[in-house]
Amino acid sequence: MDPLTHGLLGASFGQALCGRALGRRALVWGAILGMAPDLDVVMNATGPTGEWLWHRGATHALLFGPVVGPPVGLGLQRWKGGALRPWTVLAMVALFSHPLLDLFTSYGTQLLAPFSRKRFALDAVAIIDPAYSLLLAAALAIGLWRGVATPVARRAAATALALSTGYIFLGLALNHRAEAVARKQLEGEGVRGARVHAYPTLLQLPLRRLVARRDLEVRVGWLSVLAPRPVVWERFEDDPHPLAGAARATSEGRVLEWFAMGETSAKVTASSEGTIVEIDDLRYGLPGRPRHGLWGLRIRFDGAGRPIGPGERIDRPLPASGADLLGQLARQTLGIASP
Repeated sequence: MDPLTHGLLGASFGQALCGRALGRRALVWGAILGMAPDLDVVMNATGPTGEWLWHRGATHALLFGPVVGPPVGLGLQRWKGGALRPWTVLAMVALFSHPLLDLFTSYGTQLLAPFSRKRFALDAVAIIDPAYSLLLAAALAIGLWRGVATPVARRAAATALALSTGYIFLGLALNHRAEAVARKQLEGEGVRGARVHAYPTLLQLPLRRLVARRDLEVRVGWLSVLAPRPVVWERFEDDPHPLAGAARATSEGRVLEWFAMGETSAKVTASSEGTIVEIDDLRYGLPGRPRHGLWGLRIRFDGAGRPIGPGERIDRPLPASGADLLGQLARQTLGIASP
């Protein structure tokens, strides 16, 4: 999720587990350590696929907190004073909470790094969800008001952690529900054997982006489990052109396929200089342009079908203003017809 939410989560664990021993330092350092694994974004500058290759890698492994936490805790104890145990607990738990939370988003997290590059994603919540973040912020506000070391603060933090965990699992259940509804509708329409994935959309739980695939046919639609209606599918075909396969076989194409966990679509276009292949990550997209994700890859080929230079990352511009898109998503979530 976003760095602020990771900081709130780390601080909440600090208040619940270490507030009595460390006071406000548990909040400050819990927040800092909760955000620390995202320092891997410095690797984004290594090239057009740097973010895809390195973000949510080794610093997001399940072993990172247990291995790195104890020496970090020892360093903080020597620097800031106090008992060693609460500092160690704080460091281990805050660092461990980061990949655990990211697991429940669609981006993909290498939980087994450095022993495996497999990506894990449970598609429960969006990378930005105000309701989840506000639950944690409310508990921290109570702690600052009543005193971080008080039983009231510990209970508030524990309650917020329990409720926020329940919120995540609610999102997971809603995602499975959306997939089941979509499969049933497709079967009723005579489309059998389709692979259906649902993905959370920004800022809330109920609205899900659906991607259904059967052979080369791709369907994209939206479903609100809060106000369910039949899914209106937008259909297109994953381009079967041989150069689409050649683009996916390039080093950059292989990175994108691995990063997107196979949820991509290619389009081949002739140009004056040869052929352009664009591959989009379909997990993240906006209404009105089903074929385009938020990002993808562009690879150019000459007349002989040879790549011209390295692949270029595509960051798609928004199809409308931010306010218009938020309004459209809100209407779809509530089942309100567009004006």
